[in-house]
Amino acid sequence: MKTLILPISLVAASLCAMAAAPTPDHKVSKQANWVAHLDFQSILNSRIGSHILDEARKDPQFTQQLNGLKAVFGLDLEKLGVATAYGSGKKDEAIILAHGGMNATQLEGFAALNENVQIQKRGKRTLYSFKKGAFSALGPQAVIAAPNQKLLAHGLDVLDGKAPSQAESAVSSHLTGMIDKPMAMMTMSIGKVMALQNQSIPAPQAAIMKKADLVGFAMGESGNSMRMAMALRASDEETAVHLENVMRGASSMLALGADVGIDPQLDEILPKMKTSVTRKKRNVGLMVEIDTALVLAKITEEMEKRSPKKENALDSQ
Repeated sequence: MKTLILPISLVAASLCAMAAAPTPDHKVSKQANWVAHLDFQSILNSRIGSHILDEARKDPQFTQQLNGLKAVFGLDLEKLGVATAYGSGKKDEAIILAHGGMNATQLEGFAALNENVQIQKRGKRTLYSFKKGAFSALGPQAVIAAPNQKLLAHGLDVLDGKAPSQAESAVSSHLTGMIDKPMAMMTMSIGKVMALQNQSIPAPQAAIMKKADLVGFAMGESGNSMRMAMALRASDEETAVHLENVMRGASSMLALGADVGIDPQLDEILPKMKTSVTRKKRNVGLMVEIDTALVLAKITEEMEKRSPKKENALDSQ
């Protein structure tokens, strides 16, 4: 069961997890093998996001850092909007588009003061390049950034229609059908990405990945529950039916998990999880739903364990 839950939880945790769909001006290159979308306002306004932010505000150092980011870079964490990131799968090749919660003019001014910056005009736009990284303003509150000037130029070409962009994938559509307005979403051509990184997929997952050329993950809040979803695009509809049966079996195993002792750490959570499986033609999805109150309780428990006061109390014993 861990092999099914882990990919979803990793994406949710590591990315704090991405938006229902890119904004109209967030075009993605056709060359991209992975795409991630983040809706920061959905995250910050969710019960979990607002709880974490409220707890963080109690730390004077955190507030000081927020004020520093706003004063120096014009970045207002609490007003961040949406972001889209994509890449081929090669290391350090992500292109990022961000909109909202920033002062692009202030950011450009700060960059211009750097003695190592290279400033180049490209039509009406100004490109700022450094030893590691490059960016360009797209508007008063929008920027595009990349690891180098070449990738930045490609990203701009995609936005300007000079390089082909890709349409929203069927997997993305399937995920948004499972989770309305997700705060986080990612799709990936697993085989292509793993090949570019010279990595192999473990045998159990490899058997499934050979039958699915695209996988996606999403996370969102709905009412009093958190929803996490995984979707696969099968090579053909017949294979999709088989994958659907596999996921339904996995869903049943999750429901029985606490009784058969699959994992002691999950015994408390499994009985309170709801799962559902959907299929539309070649696309198959598995959704896991957990009560938000339970998630909040677990987060609070972990935060208390890691709090400075708790650590100092343990040190003094």
